Amino acid sequence: MNLKTAITVLTVFFVREIQIEAAKILLVSSFPGMSHWLTFEHIVDELLVRGHEITAITNYRLKNSNHSDRYREVLISPMFDFEGDLPMESYYRSTEFSSPFYKLKILWWLGLATTAHAFETENVQMFLREEGLTFDLIIAEQFVQEAFLMFGHKYRAPIVTINTLGYTDYIDRSFGMITPLSFVPHFFTQLTDEMSFLERCYNVIVTVYDWANRKFVYLPEQNAMARKYFANSGYLAQSMPTVEELDMNVSVTLTNSHIMSFRPRPKMIGMVDIAGVHIKPAKDLPLDVKNFLDSSASGAIYINFGTFLRSSAMPAETLRVFLEVFKNLHQYKFLWKWESDQVPVLPENVMVRKWLPQNDILAHSAIKLFVTHGGIFGSQESIYWGRPMLFAPFYGDQHANALKFQNAGVSLTLKIANISVEEFQGKIMQIVENPTFQWNANRLSQMFRDNPQDPLREAVFWIEYVMRHHGAEFLKSASIRLPWYQYLLLDVASVAFGILFLAYWLVKKLVQVVSESMLACSKNKTKQKKQ
Repeated sequence: MNLKTAITVLTVFFVREIQIEAAKILLVSSFPGMSHWLTFEHIVDELLVRGHEITAITNYRLKNSNHSDRYREVLISPMFDFEGDLPMESYYRSTEFSSPFYKLKILWWLGLATTAHAFETENVQMFLREEGLTFDLIIAEQFVQEAFLMFGHKYRAPIVTINTLGYTDYIDRSFGMITPLSFVPHFFTQLTDEMSFLERCYNVIVTVYDWANRKFVYLPEQNAMARKYFANSGYLAQSMPTVEELDMNVSVTLTNSHIMSFRPRPKMIGMVDIAGVHIKPAKDLPLDVKNFLDSSASGAIYINFGTFLRSSAMPAETLRVFLEVFKNLHQYKFLWKWESDQVPVLPENVMVRKWLPQNDILAHSAIKLFVTHGGIFGSQESIYWGRPMLFAPFYGDQHANALKFQNAGVSLTLKIANISVEEFQGKIMQIVENPTFQWNANRLSQMFRDNPQDPLREAVFWIEYVMRHHGAEFLKSASIRLPWYQYLLLDVASVAFGILFLAYWLVKKLVQVVSESMLACSKNKTKQKKQ
C-alpha cells in the first residue's frame, strides 16, 4: 500500500469514526443569568468542535462560533424581568438576604417564575410543537427549572445536568444518598463542616424546611407546569412521569465544585466536579483598559458585582461612600464596572466601563484586590489568578462563599447595607497592606489549578460517556429505590432490637419461672419440716 492510499484509508476511517460518534444534543439553559450561561457556553463550544450537533433553549446567543451549521438557538425572548418584582436598589438596602429561609423563598419563586416565562415565549412554544425531532442526549441546568427535564422523557434520551450552585441535599437524594447533616451544612447557611450542637440543630431545621417545601409545594408546581406545557404541545399527559422521577434518572451531574472552596463530603460516582470550566487563558485587554492598569504604580483595585447586580443602581448614600474611598485612596487605580450612561463625577484614579473582560483583568499583574459580590464564578476566577478579595455579599450562596474564603485567609467581608467609608477603606487597606492575604491567594491558586484533568475535558468526557453507554444506568446506585428507613437500616435495627427484646423477655421469664419454682420448692420443704 503506497502512502497516498494509506492516507485515504485513514481519512475515511476517521471521518467514519466522527460520523459514528457525533450526536444530537438538546441543551436547556432557561435561567436568565449570564454567569450561568458562560459555563454552558464553554462546554457548547467544545462539543461543537468535537462534531456534535446542538439545539439550545437559552436566553443568550452563542458568541464567535465557527460551527453555526451544527448549532441552533431557541431564544427565550423577551428575557425574564427580574426587577419587575424586586427592584435592583433593594439588594443594596435589604438585610433579609442573609437568611437561608428568605433565600429559599426567593429561589423557589425564581424557579417557578422563570420556568413559566420560558415556556410561554413564542420560540419555546413553537419548538415544543415541532415534530420529527430526535435527540441522543439532554443537557439541562440543575437550577430550579425541573419541568424541562420532561424533554428527557419526550425524546427517550438520557439526561446530564449542570449545576452551577454546588452540591445540594436534593442532588444527593437524586443519586440515592442521604446528606450527612452532622458535617455537611445546607448550601444556603454560613456554617462550616465543624458545627456545634446548636449549629447542627439549625442545619437540620433549615434542611428539613427546604425538603418539605420542595417536596410538597415547589416540585408539585413544577410537575403541573411540565404536564401543562408538554400536553399543550400534543404530548400525552397520561404517559408523563413526575419531574421528581425524572430527577432520579439523571445519569450524571456536572457540578461547579472544588475542594478548594467546598469541604470534603460524600458523593456518588455520577456527581462530577468541574469547577473552573469557565476559565480560559487570558486574552489581550482593550487598549484603554490595559494602559490604565499599566500606569498604576501602586497597583489597581477591580470592582465588579457580577452580570446581574448593577453598580449603577446603588443608592445615593452608597455611591457617596464609594466615591469618598476612591478619592482617599488616590495612590491606587480603581477599575469599576458601571452599567449606565449616567456616570457620576469621578476622581482621576477611577475608570468605569459598562462591560469588562473579568477573567483577563484578573490575570493582569497590577490587580491587588477584587471587590466582588461573592458569586462563585468570579471568586473562582480570582483564586485561579491569585487575587485577594473583598466580599460585599447580596444574596444566594454569596454569604457562604464569603465566609469560606475569609476562613481561608484570602478575603474579608463587608455589609453593603449601611456601608461606611471607615469600614470600606479600612478593609481595603488591611488586605492590600498585609502580605498574608496575597500569600494565601497564591496558595489557593496552586490548589485550584492542581487537578488530575482539565475541567472542560472532564465535563465533555462524562457527557460523551453517558451517550456512549446510552444513559450509563450502571452508574446509579440501588439506594435510589430504597425507602429511607431501609437506607438507614432502621428495619434491620428494628428486627435486631426485637430479637434482643424477645431474648431479654425469654431470659427474664425463664428466671422468673425458675425463681418461682425454687421459691415454691423452698416453701414446701419448710412446710414439711414444720409437720
